Formats: sequence, C-alpha cells, structure tokens
Amino acid sequence: MAEFSGFSEDAIRAQLTRVLESPKFQAFRKQKSFLSYVVEETLQGRSADLKAYTIALDVYHRDESFDPQTDPIVRVEAGRLRRALDHYYATEGKKDEIIIHIPKGGYRPIFMRSEAPGLVKSPAEEAAQTNREFPKHSLAVLSLKNLGADGGRDYFAEGLTEELTSELARYQDISVIASQSSLQLKDNDNSYQSIGRKIGARFLLEGTIRTHREEFKTTFRLIDSETAAQVWQKDFKGVFKPAHLILMQEEIAQSVIGCIADQFGALARVLCREARKSIPSSLQSYDAVLRFHQFENTLTKEAFDSAYSALEKAVESDPDYGLAWSILAHLLADNHALRFSEIESSLDKAERFAKKGVALIPENQFAHDALALVYFHRGDKQLFLRHAGQALMLNPNAPYIVGVAGWHMMLLGEWEKGREHLHKGMRLNPLHPTWFYLAPFAYYYHRGEYEQAYLYAIKFNYPQLFWDQVMRASALAMLEDHETAEKVVEELLELMPDFTPNARQLIKGYIKVAEVEDQIISGLRQAGLEDIR
Repeated sequence: MAEFSGFSEDAIRAQLTRVLESPKFQAFRKQKSFLSYVVEETLQGRSADLKAYTIALDVYHRDESFDPQTDPIVRVEAGRLRRALDHYYATEGKKDEIIIHIPKGGYRPIFMRSEAPGLVKSPAEEAAQTNREFPKHSLAVLSLKNLGADGGRDYFAEGLTEELTSELARYQDISVIASQSSLQLKDNDNSYQSIGRKIGARFLLEGTIRTHREEFKTTFRLIDSETAAQVWQKDFKGVFKPAHLILMQEEIAQSVIGCIADQFGALARVLCREARKSIPSSLQSYDAVLRFHQFENTLTKEAFDSAYSALEKAVESDPDYGLAWSILAHLLADNHALRFSEIESSLDKAERFAKKGVALIPENQFAHDALALVYFHRGDKQLFLRHAGQALMLNPNAPYIVGVAGWHMMLLGEWEKGREHLHKGMRLNPLHPTWFYLAPFAYYYHRGEYEQAYLYAIKFNYPQLFWDQVMRASALAMLEDHETAEKVVEELLELMPDFTPNARQLIKGYIKVAEVEDQIISGLRQAGLEDIR
C-alpha cells in the first residue's frame, strides 16, 4: 500500500472521515464533496489531474463548456474549503495527528503531521501576527451558565449553547467562532475585552438559566467586546417538559439568533451605525453591505446613493465577493420599482448580477433572495417561488428571509401561504422593517376591509416614500373620509409632483395582482386624483 508523507492510505482516509463527520468542520455539502474528491484522487495517483476544469465537471456538475475564467466557482469554493479546514484544525482537530492542507495556488492536498509549524492559526493569533483587528462581524456563543441550585439542569444549558451556535452558523455573512473555543472560557474570570481578544470575536453572546422547580427563565445578552457594552438583551420563560426539551431549545435558539443575526437584527444595527460614520474612500467590502442594510431601513435617495456607490466599489475591488454582487442586484431591483435614480436597464443589470451572485455563493440564502426579487419584478411567479423556496430551504428560520418571502408571495396573490411566512418572520424578529405592512394592507384592501387596511397603512410609516401616502389616501377614500384623503394626496403630490401620470406603473412595481391594482387606483381617484389612467 502506498504511503503519502509517511502516512498510509487507510490513515489518511480515516482522517478524512474524522474531518467530514465533525460538527466543527463548517462546510457545505458540495465543499465536503470537493474535499473528498481531491483527497481520493490524490490517493489514487491522479493528483496531476486536479485542475479547476476537472473539479468543476466532477464535483459541481458543470458541462464541458466550463471556463474557469468566466465561472470562478472552483476558486471561490476552494477558498471556503481552506477556511473550513483551518477552522476545524484550530478547534476540534488541534490534536489530530494528520493535517489535510490545500495550499493556495492549486487543488492538490498535502498531508502533514500536526507538529508542522505555521499551518493553522486561530483568528486571534492571525490578527495579532498581522497587526489587524479580527472581523467586525465575528460572533462567539459563550457557554450558558446555570444559576439554579439544580446542577442536574446543566445539560439543558449545554444543549442550548450548541443549538445557538448551530443556528448562528446558518447566517453565512457572519464569522462564527467555534463554540469549543468559547467553552474553554466557561469557568474562567475574564473581561469581555480579554475574551474577545483570546478567541478572535468582536461580539459575544452570553446567557444564564435560572430554575425554580419546573419553571425556568433564560436571559441572553449580546456584548460588544471592544467596549464591553451590552447592545441587546432578551428573556424567555417556560416550563420544563422532558418530552419537548429539544423543541424548546430549537425555538429559543431560533428566536435569539433571529433577533441578533438577521438583516434587521441587533448586530446589523450596531455595524450600520459605524458604517455611516466611515469615510467612503475607506470602506471595505463588508461595509458596503452594511450601507445596503441602512438603505433597507430608511428607503431614502441619500441612503440609496451611498449604498450604490459603495457596492460598485466593492465588486470592482473584490470581484469574487458573491454577497456584494447579490446585494448590488437587490439594490438595483429595488430601484427599478422605487425610482430613486435614473439607471439605465436597472432590472436587466439586477438579473445579471443576481445570477453571478448565485454562481459565486450557490448555498447562500441572500443570493437566492436577490434572484427571487428580480423574478418578482419580472412578474415570473414560477421562478420567483423556486428561488424564494431555495432561500427558505437554506435558512428556514432567518426572520428577514422568511418574512420577505411571505411579503412577496402575498403581493403576487399567494395570500394565505404568504401570510404564514410573513407572520413567522415578524414573530421571530419584532424589529422587522415596517414596510412589511404593505402586504397586509393589500390583503385587507382586496377583501374590502378598509379599516384594517388603514391601520396597516398607518403602521407603514415611511412618509418619505410615495407608498405611505398611496396607502393612506386610498384607504381613507374608501372609508369616505374624503377631506383627510385629499390632504394626504396633497402630501403625495408635494413629495412626487409627477406621480399622477406614472401612478399605475409605480403601483405595479409591487402590486402584482391586477384586481388589487385597479382597486387602489379606484381609491386614489376617489381621493381626488381623477386624472389617473
């Protein structure tokens, strides 16, 4: 039997299995297939054939027309695989005898003994050696503390810690520090700044559990390790039910992580505030994504221009950054419907960029969400549902992904299925964007329940966006409060003087059910806009 760097084939295959089966090897299915493929090809003596072309055909099922110059899938996935291996060997694999390493510049793995220096560095070590900060969007889950007298309930705290970390790993744009690293700090007296430096995490999620008989209370806090400031807190109360402990842990973890890691979560709010203060020329790629999140919160032309400029620079400087391409596509699709800027072929560009994002990060929910949005604006319900479904499958508990999928479904006329998803997203993160209320407004307006529609119009609360006045004016008119409706129309025309000739096209931007479109137009006419065609 052949040997490789002094190791037998059996030993290497055993190590490969150990890596693939470890929960600390945070790679997706295709990346695991990538690793298995290159290791097995090397063991079979075919390492010379490990090129981007062969990997693309055999692992990613590209056809023979594959061109690595125009389709960077292998190069990008190799980078992700290297990071997943580094993460494994910095945590659970620290004491493994064999290190599987894929040097940059090629795809042939090498097999080395663990004492070989310089192969794996923790995030904190790497930051220290390169004199830079660890990623601003890095987060670690610290081991939850059981403060109750019943030490037998430690198992619940430990299980919930693991569930929180697993749920957090679904959010691919957040750098998750392995729970094993944070578990080592469980009983040590460390300051938040010290813990952050030791494990390489900007943010720390800590929690406590108190029990009294069969009742429990959990408290979670998100800490910024740079300042030791608490930026978020949430409590949960419940009753221990042995038959439902796993379900309880899952539900708590989904709610906690949704409130923190979602696009409109606590982490994004902190980082968006920082990004707004950054000098545009100093923005990094991730800062550009944060500028987009700020736009989604405010929906102003100023926020749009800031995000668009930053994202254009990001994809120019980092053309393999799939998330930036997807977010840029999302921004252009929004512009198609909301008309913040005169950008030629906005939706065509959005589709091209969204497809590039999916090619670069095919297992990222935001990539499929962006492409789903493009097809929503195209009016292609079938393709919208396909990519929205893919986004939901990749992260079925992300409040924004779930909520916005339901929002679009409702606006396409999939009322009941859409309401189910929208309500779930809103429940998982109560700090959801208030523009979510456009869909329930359309639902109740369509049903002729104008008082309910008006309540949602008030909750929308984006006076700088024409939809705010459209919703209020049309509902008030149907409630026969014509005097107030006419005043709202005055607000609308002051905000957008050319609204009347463009009204139907603007409303079609989001209302995809023709009957509802006609109903809203009818309401606006009764509110005083008789010239709408």
